[in-house]
Amino acid sequence: MDERRTQFIEMAMKLFAEKGYHATSIQDLVDAWGISKGAFYHHFASKEDLLLAVLRHYSEKMVAELTADDGEGTEKERWIRQLSAHFSHIHEYKDFLRMIMSEQLPKVNPEVERYMFRQHGRLFWWYCTRLEDVYGEAVRPYVYDVAMMINGIVRQYLFYCFFHEEALNADEIARFLARRFDAIVASFAADEPPLLTKESLAPWVELEERERQRQRERLASAFSAARAAARELRSKQAREVLEAIAALEEELLGRDGSPRAYLVEALRLYLRQHAAPPLADALAALNDEIQAYQQSERWERETWRKH
Repeated sequence: MDERRTQFIEMAMKLFAEKGYHATSIQDLVDAWGISKGAFYHHFASKEDLLLAVLRHYSEKMVAELTADDGEGTEKERWIRQLSAHFSHIHEYKDFLRMIMSEQLPKVNPEVERYMFRQHGRLFWWYCTRLEDVYGEAVRPYVYDVAMMINGIVRQYLFYCFFHEEALNADEIARFLARRFDAIVASFAADEPPLLTKESLAPWVELEERERQRQRERLASAFSAARAAARELRSKQAREVLEAIAALEEELLGRDGSPRAYLVEALRLYLRQHAAPPLADALAALNDEIQAYQQSERWERETWRKH
């Protein structure tokens, strides 16, 4: 994402948090940004499109901080560090969380609703994966129930931290909660059937599959737009750019295995260096879709596909 677009998203989030999404007009936004309405529509198709960009930007940052870890120590130690990171950054996102809590954002449009629901699902599947990593066979029969409980507990403690004016000790919170999670896992009787099963969660998995397909379709459409723009270049340059676009599309959408990150980045760099005016806007839109697709793919390879 280019730096100017990121600045627009961050300023918009602050306005949405202060005035409310519904009360903030496009005129309010362009006045704060110091641009024309025409320039606004150059970057975003609508206010709803801007809201979705805000949600994606901040949600992905929070997810990255929760799931990041250096890999050192036992799974339990890594789990505690991840929980601690989740709590330690909470005050950085006060404006964003205020925006989320003060508005009925899922009702803005179906795409926003799908994205927010999908984020809840992605977090749930991540908890399932991490629980199995930490507790192994002891939690496997009840992993969906335990993940649901832990998701609710963590969310409520996050809300508490959000409203607490003084900074709390994130490591202390993480260790306190980890001890409670130990007790939850140990509380299940050997012959006790779970409430949640893979079959009962099938609609959630099906929704994820549909969203992944929509995301692939959006990316394919962005590639088509980039090809159309590239054909307006001089013949030799157009041929080279079209070859790079085709190679990038094949790497992201045509391979059975995971995309090779070094090749994707090399091709994106090559295309940025050839972003002549007829092509620049199409490449910017393509890069946004690639970034969203890569973030989703990294998450999914490690979480819900295991289940």
